[in-house]
Order: sequence, then C-alpha cells, then structure tokens
Amino acid sequence: MKIKNFVRIIDGRLRTEPPVDAFASIQFELSRLMSGDLFIDTQASRQTLHAAIDKGAYAVLSTLSYVDEDTECAWIEVDSIETTLVRLLRYLINEKHLRLFLFSPIQASLFEHLHTPKQLKRLKGDLLFIARTILQAKEDDAFYTSDDVLASKIAPDVLRIQTALSSFVPVNSKGIFLSSFHYRERYLNEQKLPAHYVEECLSLLSFCDEHSLAYAVEQLTFCEHFYPQFVTPSLAKKEFGMSDRALIFEPNVSLVPKHLAYLSHCVDPSTTVLCLLETSDFTPPTDTFKTLRFETYAKLKETLAHTRFSYALILGDKESFEPFYATAITRQPTLF
Repeated sequence: MKIKNFVRIIDGRLRTEPPVDAFASIQFELSRLMSGDLFIDTQASRQTLHAAIDKGAYAVLSTLSYVDEDTECAWIEVDSIETTLVRLLRYLINEKHLRLFLFSPIQASLFEHLHTPKQLKRLKGDLLFIARTILQAKEDDAFYTSDDVLASKIAPDVLRIQTALSSFVPVNSKGIFLSSFHYRERYLNEQKLPAHYVEECLSLLSFCDEHSLAYAVEQLTFCEHFYPQFVTPSLAKKEFGMSDRALIFEPNVSLVPKHLAYLSHCVDPSTTVLCLLETSDFTPPTDTFKTLRFETYAKLKETLAHTRFSYALILGDKESFEPFYATAITRQPTLF
C-alpha cells in the first residue's frame, strides 16, 4: 500500500519524507516484522520503534512524536491507536467487500455450536485481535459479532439479525434448562436451551436457512450464557439434573435482567440467589431475589456451601469458578 494513501485513510500525520513510497504488509509484533513492512506500535515504546526500524521497517506508526529518528523510515504519528484501528478496519471491510452480521450475545454463542462447517467466522476479542483477523481476511469473507458498538463503528452497513419472531411459537419446558418446540417441519425435543432463548434461537435458524448456512441442531449444547452446573451441597460437581441445586453462570451483565425476569416466573424466589462481585456496579431491577456480594470466587464458594438454595445465578464466567469446586468423595464398596 502507498504510504501517503495509508496516512490519509487513518487520518495520521507523516513526520518524515522517506525515499520509499509504499510498504508490504502491516504488523503489530516485532517477531513477525519483515523488511519492507509497516509496524504499528501499540505500546507507545520508543525502544520498540527503534527495533522495528533496525529490522527494516519501511514505516512505523505510533502515538509518540518524531524526535530526530531515522529519516529514511516513514514515521506516522496518530493521536489514538484505537481510533486508528477503527478507521483501518472500516477501510479494509469496504475494500475487501467483507460482510458483517450482528447477532445478539445469545445468538452468537449458539451459532458457534450450531454452525458447521464454519462459513462465517466470529469477530471476538479485543480490537487488536480483530484487526489481525480482518487483515488476514480474504475477499468476500463473512463474519459475525455480538458487539453492537464495535459493529456500528467499523461497518455502518452491518446486517442486524432479528431476535423476535412475527408469530407465537409454543414452547414446552422441562425444568428451566430444557425446551421442546417446533421449527418448520421438525419437532425439537428437550433441547439444551432455556425457554427464554427459544425465540432468538428460532430467529437464528431462520437466518441460517435464508443464507444457506449449514447447521446441526443435534450439536446444540448449553452455551456460555445461563450455563448450568449442578452441584452437591458442598459444591462438588454433579451430572446434569442429578442434584437439587445448580449454579448458573452469566458473563454478560446486560443479560442478567433477562435471566432474572425468566427465573421470577419459573422458580421459587426464596430458593434463588443472585451472586455479584463487590466491585460490580450492577443494580438488580427488583428485590425479588436475595443478592450475595462476594470479594473472590473462593469466598463465594464458602458462602454458597453454607447457604440453602436451589439456583445461584452468578455474574461471571464458568471458567473463573472452576478451581473452587469441592472434590467429590467416592466410597469404594467393601465386603464387610
């Protein structure tokens, strides 16, 4: 790419007049940098910039000002790396004719299990990781994300997937985690899907059919949102449905009100607790459920082990709690 074209795209400032006018590729890591590349300094490190120049970078980009460095390397100054990446992504998505679909967080998580083979790739992670993904994308590739704010910045023409159905679909629930329902000519029996997810799931299946995207409902399993883990009173893991109490994990705070509304219609509020980190600024919309504030997951485990409950909705991901389950004691049979 021509250096001056790149500077215009990202609205940067070229501080040198190098003898070269173009670079080969964009790199964020010194270990991947080759002679002729452009290096983007994400750490505001002058030492790293000098190392990039020594490795043969034709251009470097940084929030640091140019101070009598190598005049043969194009020094591009910007005010914000984040803004620069957003502008670069917007350009690349348009230039490569990439398609971007916006799913709800629930749909995005379900789609990872349903969609096979992977015709759409998920944009997930921080802005830098997404930038690397888009840089490697091929012409006409398709992606999906559940980040509404990011999507509106990098792809104004993002296609938003419906989450609501135009007609009512009856759902037969088994407990609060399994649902049976019809989709077109099929009856999907006891799917690992809570009833308040069914509408978004059906909208997702309709999207797949509309765009000829292969999917396998048989592979549907509990997603990261409203993920159940049945436990013993001492908080040792149990198989699904093999205990009278369960931890429910939700990493996305925006979905907690939806879950609370669902639980308020399905379970006894007196046997359900909401667990929030002390640092969380989330305020429950109602006082229907008891709220437990915890400092660490280790302390939450201790508290829950001495609390009578049927369901504990935890604002956090299931991986964070993994080290704190009690060890189940299995008694070996004896002859006496």
